[in-house]
Order: sequence, then structure tokens, then C-alpha cells
Amino acid sequence: MRIRAPKDFWSGVMFCGFAAIALFAARGYSLGSAGRMGPGYFPLLLASLLGALGVVLIGRSILIGGEPVARFRVLPLAVIATAICLFGVLIEPLGLIVSLAVLTLMSAWVGAQFRLTETVALAAALVLFCVAVFVYALGLPLNVWPSM
Repeated sequence: MRIRAPKDFWSGVMFCGFAAIALFAARGYSLGSAGRMGPGYFPLLLASLLGALGVVLIGRSILIGGEPVARFRVLPLAVIATAICLFGVLIEPLGLIVSLAVLTLMSAWVGAQFRLTETVALAAALVLFCVAVFVYALGLPLNVWPSM
């Protein structure tokens, strides 16, 4: 057995691993039935689909050739994780607009094709969309602007 598409293989392994973790985490929830779903029904369904997708990817990686795995880069992972944590810290004092703009700019900065004007336009569109959906449509009590 030879792995012809290492990228698909490792993606499949990762999906199967996440599915196993989700199944383990939801093991204590009751399933219910299709007509009366319990709290464990949807997690079991999603984890099963994710695991099946992982198995398909692993099988595909053995049968069909594909791309090799790219070199692992730590900086983008660290910056994006930091941006997500910073969003959580900044949303209360600085509001949704500023924290979402910081998240978008930081995450895009580590991309291979970073362009400031496009990123600012993306941040503005994302801010408008999130304010419209989460604040106005859903009525979530989020600070839009910095609280004084």
C-alpha cells in the first residue's frame, strides 16, 4: 500500500481524529429518535459524516495521486490563533467593529497574497455583514462601538 496523495491522507487522518474526539465527547448524551432527537443525535450525525469523509479521503489518497504536503509554517498558525484570542479579549472593551477589523487584518497579514487595500475592503464588508446579522437581525447584545 503506497500513499499517492499525502495531503489527502493527512486530511483524512485529521478528520477521523476529530470525529473520534467528537464521538467520545458526546458519548454520554442520549440519542433519542429521528422524530424526537435527543442532545446526542446531531453531534453523532456530524461526527459520523466527518469520519466517513475522512475514510473516503484516506481511500482516495491510496488510489489517486495528488499534491505533496507543504512545509509546515508556524508563524501563520501563531498569528491567526493570536488574532482569534485577541478578538475575544477586545470585543468587550473595543466593540465588534474594532475587534473584527483587528481580527481580519491580522489574519490576512500572514497570507501569501496580502494586499492592504483589499484587506481593508474585506474587513469593512465583514464588519457590515456581522453588525447587520448579529446585532440587528438576531438582536445579540454586542457592543458595536468601544464602550467608554
